[in-house]
Amino acid sequence: MKTKKPRSSHHPHKHADQPDHKPFHKRRYIILALLVMLVLGVGSWAYIFYSDRTLPNVVVGSVAVGNARADVIRQAIAQQAPQLSVTFDDNGKRTTIPAKDLGVVVDTEATVQKALKVRNVFLWQPTKVPLVLVNDPGVLIEYAQKTFPSIFVDAKDPEIVFNEQAGQFEVKPGVDGKGLDIKSFEEALPLLAEQPQDFTLKLTPASVRPLLDEVKLKDPRDRANEIIKKQVAFTLKGKVIYEAKPAEIAGWLHFMPEPSEGTAKLEIDKAKVSQLLTDKVSPMVASPPVDQKVVVNKQTGAKTIIQQGKAGTTIQDIDKLSSDVVTHLSENKAFSSEVSIATAPFKTVTLASADKWIEIDLSKQRVTIYMGDQPIKSVLVSTGRAKTPTRVGTYAIYSKRTVMTMTGTIAGDYYYVPNVKWVSFFDGGEAFHGTYWHHNFGRPMSHGCVNMTEADAKFLYDFAPIGTKVVVHY
Repeated sequence: MKTKKPRSSHHPHKHADQPDHKPFHKRRYIILALLVMLVLGVGSWAYIFYSDRTLPNVVVGSVAVGNARADVIRQAIAQQAPQLSVTFDDNGKRTTIPAKDLGVVVDTEATVQKALKVRNVFLWQPTKVPLVLVNDPGVLIEYAQKTFPSIFVDAKDPEIVFNEQAGQFEVKPGVDGKGLDIKSFEEALPLLAEQPQDFTLKLTPASVRPLLDEVKLKDPRDRANEIIKKQVAFTLKGKVIYEAKPAEIAGWLHFMPEPSEGTAKLEIDKAKVSQLLTDKVSPMVASPPVDQKVVVNKQTGAKTIIQQGKAGTTIQDIDKLSSDVVTHLSENKAFSSEVSIATAPFKTVTLASADKWIEIDLSKQRVTIYMGDQPIKSVLVSTGRAKTPTRVGTYAIYSKRTVMTMTGTIAGDYYYVPNVKWVSFFDGGEAFHGTYWHHNFGRPMSHGCVNMTEADAKFLYDFAPIGTKVVVHY
């Protein structure tokens, strides 16, 4: 029977004096962990340190602002801003003007933010951040026109205009000018933003290009022509009550020049859409309210209603409708919407009477203007004829117009009279006003108004404020 040898506790290939590597492996892991912690710590520190500073090697304009906070960057900008200037060279005669006086200013805060946002720098070379310049070329042009009028001729930019006969927008060609090459100045601005300095602008009779490019205006023109073809309709109970014509839509469009790009931006005027809704759509389905007018006697406090109020109707939410039209057309989409009608309550307007008052004597065909009991002026007039009389009573002037067109039908008579001046209403549609179509003052001639010479009507208009009492009698 064989006896088994006991197994050795040692590795068969390992000598008794061979070192154990386990402690080394542990040390290596510890070192790696410490390195990772160090990197993360440095990274966190850098992130916190540079959260409100520029990175190293950042240059704003021509001044280094590495590791700088906002206030230091502002100082660097303020230091460079005076270096921006324009020298006009008029055949050797040189005039230097600060750029800020010619419409070129540094947007300090925009420049500061731009510098603080830089996050990709190279330690071996600077990262340049140009000054943010805001340019208004109109200021420069205005200065040149005033200072050098003999050699300055404006270049006329091409325009996008609406041809009513053709029913579409067209580009009207521009015309070259001379004396001030704004285009060259615009092209030099990026260099000035990187290296603030003096820029020389020669004044010569050479041709000067317009700021806008005729070719680049074709895109906004084509877009405008697409928009005016779109249907813009307003309905009530499913029936179209008004559809805007292409020429009306064209009136809503305008083109904002963008000289730096050489083109123009198409914009849709919401206010003009609202105006169409108010002036043309609303009258088809609604009626404005009539204000109640009350005159208060200054001495007694007694109130006299000279015009009864009447509620009207109106289209609801014209502002939202206008916004919806603008949104659809901006997206080159047609628009159709149902309008809602709401009651428009009338207002009560209180008019204060004064010591001034006016007498209309129908039997004498005469108007006398008083201050208290003192007559100031008395003139012959023409009041209403027998079938359209000026009504007897006590009234007050409640509305005034310098000029207007009068039209309507009274007692079967149609009238249309344009350019009527110095109109002062006192009894519904009856008014004092200037008269140029006859000179038969002293006898009844009107449909109820009080006809006066234009000079007398203006005197009364200037004398009598709203609320002035009017007494009509025989």
